[in-house]
Parts: sequence; C-alpha cells; structure tokens
Amino acid sequence: MRKINKYINKFLNMIKWPVGLLMVLFLVPAFQADFYLISKGTDKEMLLEFFFPFAATVIFFLVMPSLSGSFFAIAEHELTHMLFAVATLHKPKGLDVEQGSGGSFSFMGEGNWLIALAPYFFPTFTFVLMIGISIYQAFYGIQPDFYLILFGIFIGYHFIVTLFEIHPKQTDFIVAGPIFTICFLPGANLLMYGMLFAYLLKGWMGIPMYWHLLFQRIAMILNLS
Repeated sequence: MRKINKYINKFLNMIKWPVGLLMVLFLVPAFQADFYLISKGTDKEMLLEFFFPFAATVIFFLVMPSLSGSFFAIAEHELTHMLFAVATLHKPKGLDVEQGSGGSFSFMGEGNWLIALAPYFFPTFTFVLMIGISIYQAFYGIQPDFYLILFGIFIGYHFIVTLFEIHPKQTDFIVAGPIFTICFLPGANLLMYGMLFAYLLKGWMGIPMYWHLLFQRIAMILNLS
C-alpha cells in the first residue's frame, strides 16, 4: 500500500498546478451555473425550507463564533482529512479532537495537497446526510418532509465554519502552498455548492445535470471570445 500511495502522491503533485489553473478558469462559468440554478430553482418552498435555515445557521454562528471551535466542528475537519487520506491509500495513525483547542490527524506517508485542503471544500457531514436521505428514500420511496431544512442547517454550518477556518496562518494552507490554495479553493467551492444545490433540486441525477450546465456556460464563454 505504501508504494501505491507514493504513486498517488506523485500523480497528485503532477496534476497540482493544472488543477489549480483549471479551478481559476472555472470561476466564471461555475459562478454563472450556480447563479442560474439558484435563480431558476428557488421557489417559495426552497426559500422557506432551505435558504431560511441556511441563513439562520450562518447568523447563529456569527453571533456565537466560539461554536466554530466546538467538538462537532473540529471532528468534521479532522475526519475530512482522514477520509481523503484513506481515499488516497494513506494508513491513519491517530486522530485527536479537543474542543476549543483544535485537533490533529496523523497518517503514514508524505501526504498530498488534496488531504490538506479537503476540509475547506468538502462538506463531510452534509455528504453523510445525503447518503442517509438516500437510504431513507430507498426504504420509503420518498424523501422526508424536513430534508430541505436539514440541508439548510448542514450546508449553512459548513459554509460559516469553513469561513472561520480560513486565515493566512492556517497550517493546511502552508502544506498545500498559499498560492495554490488561493487558486484552488474558490473554484472548488463554487463547484461543490453548485453540485449540492443541484442535488437538492434533482437528487443524485442533479450532479451530472450541473456539470452539463457548467460545460454549456464554458462553451458560451468560448464562443464569445
């Protein structure tokens, strides 16, 4: 496994700057695709059941910023590191979470930029919620009535906690490289939030729909140039 994760790390290092450049190029079309989905997909139900809980959660954390250092928030951050470490075949060594003082995750191997930056664009607990909703739907044939409210809270939580975690002294950004981090994260987040909203509108089929919309926007931009 060590040899395989070395090859994975080499591959990720090889595509690092092409991916960073791609995220920069995706900024405008991703913003356009996200805006289109939100403007066309937002009705009274979506406004009340998703955007209101989203906004309420963001405001709550702004009023109580200490919650960004809660056990729940730190655990998600470190678990996201662990998820991407395991996905790139790194063996976990230790996970430590201490409320108010931060956490740490260690693994065998050199690691890579994807492990370092994963918590800043991938909403782990929201992804778990998506799987849970899918299981519920598989058993009962429908989504629970309150699923939009849950997603509003979870996505709002991820949004505001991630903002609190972004600062120049963030060690994960130093590991990945500050310039690369600046290039990668804005585009990666626009893509992630676009896919999440597309999922809310159309379920899992909404994700390829979002990418189709994104490439349509790219084609429109290229035709204009």
